[in-house]
Amino acid sequence: MVRMLRSRRLPRFEFLVAFAVLLTEPRAARSQAGVWLTQGPEGGNVYCLVADPSHPATLYAGTAAGVYKSSDGGASWAFSGTGMPTARVQAIAIDPKTTSTLYAGTVTPNGVPSLGIFKSTDSGHTWAASNAGLIDPTSGSAPVDVAALAIDPKNSQNLIAGTRFSEIFKSTDGGASWSPKTNGGFDLGLQVTSVAFDPSNSAKVWAASNQGLVHSTDAGENWVFFGDAGIALYAIVIDPTNPSIMYAGDNTGFGIVKSTNGGNNWVQAINGLPVNHDAAGSFYPLITTLSFDPTNHQKLYACTYSNGIFVTTDSASTWSAVNIGLRTAYASAVAFPHGDSSAITLATLGAGFYQSTDGAQTWSPSSTGLLRSLVSDLAVDSANPGTVYAAAWDGVQKSVDGGQTWQLETNGVPLFPINALALLSGSPETLLAGTNGGGLIKSADAGATWTASAQGLNNAFIGSVTQDPSHSSTLYAGTVDPSATSERVYTSTDGGTTWTQATLDASVNPINFIAVNPTNSAQVIAGSTAVAAYFQSLDTGKTWATVTPSTSCGGVNGFLFSPDGKTLYLAGTTGVCRTTDNGKTWSVSALGSYSASSLAVDPSDANVLYAGTTLDAATYSSAVFRSIDGGQTWSVFGTDFPPATVTAIKVTTSGSVRAGTRGGGVAQFILSEDRQGIVRAPHTGRARTVAPH
Repeated sequence: MVRMLRSRRLPRFEFLVAFAVLLTEPRAARSQAGVWLTQGPEGGNVYCLVADPSHPATLYAGTAAGVYKSSDGGASWAFSGTGMPTARVQAIAIDPKTTSTLYAGTVTPNGVPSLGIFKSTDSGHTWAASNAGLIDPTSGSAPVDVAALAIDPKNSQNLIAGTRFSEIFKSTDGGASWSPKTNGGFDLGLQVTSVAFDPSNSAKVWAASNQGLVHSTDAGENWVFFGDAGIALYAIVIDPTNPSIMYAGDNTGFGIVKSTNGGNNWVQAINGLPVNHDAAGSFYPLITTLSFDPTNHQKLYACTYSNGIFVTTDSASTWSAVNIGLRTAYASAVAFPHGDSSAITLATLGAGFYQSTDGAQTWSPSSTGLLRSLVSDLAVDSANPGTVYAAAWDGVQKSVDGGQTWQLETNGVPLFPINALALLSGSPETLLAGTNGGGLIKSADAGATWTASAQGLNNAFIGSVTQDPSHSSTLYAGTVDPSATSERVYTSTDGGTTWTQATLDASVNPINFIAVNPTNSAQVIAGSTAVAAYFQSLDTGKTWATVTPSTSCGGVNGFLFSPDGKTLYLAGTTGVCRTTDNGKTWSVSALGSYSASSLAVDPSDANVLYAGTTLDAATYSSAVFRSIDGGQTWSVFGTDFPPATVTAIKVTTSGSVRAGTRGGGVAQFILSEDRQGIVRAPHTGRARTVAPH
């Protein structure tokens, strides 16, 4: 019987798609007749990974931006999703008899129409929707999100699709049509995330669901709940040499379970797995996938959402972590591009791909061609504007050639995403970085090495770091602890060496942004993304008051003071708002249907402003807007901006405009005449932001 820990829900994890950046400083944004391009950083979200059984060096990966393909065993990657909207691909299945035929299941965010299943018959070069009959019988919505796909090993015309909050569907004609098979999803909001056929008898099919183990004995025509696991399951695999042995993974904190009698009875198999702790309790690693070594069926790999990757060599009696070289704790899938156990490709959430050539003892990044990195903030060296720093999911990325190439700086950087960056004025090689779990860190050598900078700052989750423009030694940091009931602002007056907690208690509202008036250091603003109010101090953080802007501004996503400190601009969910009387009255300027997410001012002309947007769910697009009249009117700036939320905009005195994005790296505006010879990341189709289920 399974020993129960407290149930734990998989955290929501939202991230988008990719787009643009390039060239060096001199030829930058002199007009709007230009495009947005990117050369990195490399990386991004990868949700599934499969190898062609006939050509193992050919790999297919489902990403937040569609399907990517590698023809060299995972050394490099190229977009392979023509005909498919740029959506999150959660599952890929390859026809074992005709490996040029593939199926991809997609998942969209809540409230966004689903895209369903796509099919390719030319090795992933082109795709077409394959959704006939993929209709939820209760709501009538069509198609539905598809999180799992499996092909009958004996008859590749038979397919099973596991869906999100709907049915298990079956196709008997190679995906041309589908039929629901679970009686309204058992009326339980069924989510099926993994499906496995019995390798010796394909009439037997197993599915891992949020309601437990589901079983069919007639090739998926009828399904019943089965076994005594008694927990939600996320992944399931069957021993190919002995189908009575099965392993399943859980994403609520129970870890891994094993059955030796065909799924009737299950026991926990968690020896060697760590026990994690947070404010809600204790939990084992959240399992995303389980995979057998192709040459040894006593050896399995477990990818986790919280602790990297683990391996067992004794049929799950014991597990060991194999994470050396990884820059993320979020592993999603493994593949064996040469069909043996020595060479392994690993897909991750946030950090793209890794490869191992020594049986998972060590890992190296291998995301060439995947320009979908998750950037939360940017910093640009004003004295050397070709030097750019990006707060990324896997560390601090640095470019010294204007974004053409990037170097991941990790020396002393904890294994947590970077939320915020500050390059201190007056000290051009000093940076501060706020991490999402590793506290505040500091570098005094342009990012080469980092040390903790948290004396007096007793929170590991730092969402914002801001320098007082008038007093370079005065800094502010805000917390974004997901388990906290009292988010805080901290201040430092010695350049980040020591910190003091300010009086502000923001309750459960994370401090995602802080702004300081450049001509009046006493005025400090702090706030939370999308909340329709913010906190203001008029005495350098000693006391705070809640300010509610005009309802026409919507939720607040950030602030920008004009260089003279007289105008305060607000990035709102309805556009850009501005006030000149300290928040008493507001004017709003819409950005079409977009929500503003970030703001910047041209250092050479205070009337020129830039606004980045969030991804628009209706049009599946995003943009950068420019105003040349102090924020009164706005127009789209440049073309070909890829669909990804803009997290930061930086403008230099030479006119270069860069945008950091969540899921698309660092974009740079390039004049149209500069395009020749530049390779651009593909971003055709529609982008979607998705949270795992």
